[in-house]
Amino acid sequence: MSKNKSQISDVIHHLRKYKSITSMEAIKRYGATRLSSIIYVLKERGFGIETELREIKNRYGHITRIAVYHLIKDLEEQEEKQC
Repeated sequence: MSKNKSQISDVIHHLRKYKSITSMEAIKRYGATRLSSIIYVLKERGFGIETELREIKNRYGHITRIAVYHLIKDLEEQEEKQC
């Protein structure tokens, strides 16, 4: 369970620094194989995250769609506005 919390923290930190993340980045950098689940948890906590679907070529040359998650509203910013 603590590993999952660590991955959530890693994704939050990544979104705050780079403003976006893909599943491949999450796997390579943090070992997080279920990014969509982490994004769901973050949205439930109040983070504003939008999903952009992009078409790319995979390693076999086929067109495929991937999700790019963008941080639109940080939970910390929301808490600061309430004070």
